[in-house]
Amino acid sequence: MAAAAGATPDAAGAVDPRSVRMRRLAIQFGKFLIVGGISFSVDYGLFLLLHTVLGVPYVAASTISFSLSLILNYVLTLKFVFVAQPGRSIAKEFAIYVGLNIVALGLNQLILFLSVELLHVWPEIGKLIATAIVLVYNFIARKMLIERPGRAAAPAADDRIDETRHQA
Repeated sequence: MAAAAGATPDAAGAVDPRSVRMRRLAIQFGKFLIVGGISFSVDYGLFLLLHTVLGVPYVAASTISFSLSLILNYVLTLKFVFVAQPGRSIAKEFAIYVGLNIVALGLNQLILFLSVELLHVWPEIGKLIATAIVLVYNFIARKMLIERPGRAAAPAADDRIDETRHQA
């Protein structure tokens, strides 16, 4: 078996599987942050447009912007971040995804509301606080949904390329 790129073999030439898993997780989280940044730009940009420019109340503006960015995020995470299990039901997976994101929306709205009403910060800042907190929930929930811990996920596309490149 070839060593994964960036993994350091020990004196016997063996690669620590934990370091390989941590490297893959770090790469995956980096991709998740990039996709999240794109989705956040849509969410926050639309929120600012609705609330600041059009005068939509902040909770309604946040609900609309979050919901639209949710669809974009789903497509991008499946395409670029997570390795889906073969034979999965896309309809069932999307229904669970929507359920997880109803929880995420609830957390987002609660944190936004508490930030504005209790901490007396501007809604634009409260939205940033809420987004940062919900980011962690989203990564864990989506990883569990799509890759289903306990079942081995297929290696990411770039890992498969590394392995074929190093085989002799």
